[in-house]
Amino acid sequence: MILEKLVLENFRQFRGRQEILFSTIKDRNVTLVHAENGFGKTAMLNALLWGFYGHEGLTEDLPKKENIIHEGTAARSRHATSTSAKVTIWFSHDHERYRLERELTLEQQKLDAKKTDLTLELSMDGMVQPVQFAQKKILTLMPTGISEFLFFNGEGIEHLAREENSAKITEAIRQMLGLKLLETAIEDLRCHSVLGKLRTELKERASLEKAAKIDEQSLVDEDIADLNKRKETNQKNIVATDAELGMVNAKLELNREAHHLQTRREDLEKQQTALNDRLGLVTKRLGQIIAEDSYALFADDLVKRGREIVNKLRSEGKIPARVLNTFLKELLDSKTCICKRHLVDGSSERKAVEDLMTYAGDQQFNNAVGALDNALGRIEEGAEHTRKTLQETNAERIKIIDDLKVVREELADIHQKIGGKADEEVHKLEETREALLLKQRELVAEKARIELKLEEKTKRRDELTKEIQDITDSEADAQKAQRRLTAVEDSARLLERILEIETAELRPVLNKEIGEHFRKIIGVGYWAELSDDFKLKIMKRLEVSEDESDASKSFDLEVALSQGQRQVTSLVFIASMVALARRRSEIPTIVKGLTGSEYPMVMDSPFGQLSQFRPGVARWIPELAPQVIIFVSSAQFEGSVANELKRSRRIGKRYFLTYHGPHIHAEAKRELQIGKDPVTVYFENKEEFTEIQELES
Repeated sequence: MILEKLVLENFRQFRGRQEILFSTIKDRNVTLVHAENGFGKTAMLNALLWGFYGHEGLTEDLPKKENIIHEGTAARSRHATSTSAKVTIWFSHDHERYRLERELTLEQQKLDAKKTDLTLELSMDGMVQPVQFAQKKILTLMPTGISEFLFFNGEGIEHLAREENSAKITEAIRQMLGLKLLETAIEDLRCHSVLGKLRTELKERASLEKAAKIDEQSLVDEDIADLNKRKETNQKNIVATDAELGMVNAKLELNREAHHLQTRREDLEKQQTALNDRLGLVTKRLGQIIAEDSYALFADDLVKRGREIVNKLRSEGKIPARVLNTFLKELLDSKTCICKRHLVDGSSERKAVEDLMTYAGDQQFNNAVGALDNALGRIEEGAEHTRKTLQETNAERIKIIDDLKVVREELADIHQKIGGKADEEVHKLEETREALLLKQRELVAEKARIELKLEEKTKRRDELTKEIQDITDSEADAQKAQRRLTAVEDSARLLERILEIETAELRPVLNKEIGEHFRKIIGVGYWAELSDDFKLKIMKRLEVSEDESDASKSFDLEVALSQGQRQVTSLVFIASMVALARRRSEIPTIVKGLTGSEYPMVMDSPFGQLSQFRPGVARWIPELAPQVIIFVSSAQFEGSVANELKRSRRIGKRYFLTYHGPHIHAEAKRELQIGKDPVTVYFENKEEFTEIQELES
């Protein structure tokens, strides 16, 4: 999908008709919209989302979501049916051109702002034809599951690098990289109208025993569906709680009374995360040592007994053997002694050699005892090394636990100090923060319980499926119904397995892409990757000395992320997905015949928390996506971002927003130097509204 044009009519603060043409040239794929804080950047982002998805697409940070129509226009209106807000979007997708229009009248807004009028037209061969089921068509072109990865507030995407959003990332990978078809097929096969109908048909023809199991399986399926809904709700609640917690932390940091303590707390929480990561790593290492080498610690009695046996054999002269039986047998067989005497049967010479056989040593016995002696030595050495390694590793673990205790005690002390402040605002913020932390822990615990129940129910469903299939029916109709049901269930399981394998195969491809781009932005020493459970992580390599020698082991350690690092990691992930989606057909996986899809990246304030990462993001992101649209304030744009974008020669279109109103944001500028000459961007006015102005090249 490539965005071509956006027209706003009385949408939020955009009074009257305002329009913007997006750059569609591949080598100049960046459209810049300069806007100070409070001028309408977020409203413009939401205009695109509202156009595609309606009320459900609006971002969480948009205030007064029910007020879509420009307030001044709505207040002056005398005809509620003829006054409206409208968003029109022209876009292309897979060489087809579309025109989308969503409208909300003042009458509709008063009754229910969620109910809008949507039309979608397809231009083909000079002809324009309306698209039936417009919203459904839009969702096939750009599912809601990927909208937040393509249209986003840059300062709010850092949540993607949190563990609880791994399911959201997995879903986005499947949708953007062409696997949604498999998911849809599985859902269609397992839906009640298919699976339920076949089960009912089989139940009517099956034995009482099989019918009872079919009933149980239907109940289990209902439980699974209910658990999946609860899991989805839980996930949304976790994301919302994290967002609230982030806002409270930000307010505490800005408060003069709490600033110093809150800053220290954030540092301590990073230390706590790093220590917990190290504790997990050391505990895992301790477990590996115990699992692989601890046997040596329990072999003291065995080694002692082995040494006694070897020493006894040695004292008796049995090892090393003075003469081997194989050597004597060769002499007897050849009938010639080493002194050249003949060993004739019955001769005294032969009898003398035969008598030696009674105490001659066996070759295999000698080898076995030698191996035993050697093994005992290795076990003794290994036991000593294992004992020393265990002691050192456990000491390291205890040290980390002690450090964690110190950090937690200081965190608890900070909580008491902030909570005890005389400032009522600080006191309430701290109370809210503590309540949110408790809620967060409860939600995470609930998530674990739901996932455990899901695992149990899924296992039981599979057991019932096998039990039902194992019951043989006598009637031909029942057998036929069973075959049909089995075919559907087997097909669904096969598709689920293909989906799992395909997703797993795409992970290393995506990891490579993420890693390459992350290094370009961040530099050497760190890398970004997706874990096995699709959590976004930043990693570094840690060298740990084994003993006093120079020998050391390297371990890959997850780094505790700052907000800026989480933001840049999330940005790199999104850009990498967009880049891979373009060349999807080149990726060798199980599902064949998939074509690439182009998606834009529309970013509101993407450079806010990036600090030193701004130049890298400005340099590399435009090279990864086919189209990049950036809404940016002067504070974020000036300096390194401006220099990198200018150097890249990728800016195709530039606009700025002018704001008319009684007052402006304290940090906003009235005049900007964004072209050859300064431009005025604020005009004092009783009524509030924003206009879009194109910046001449």
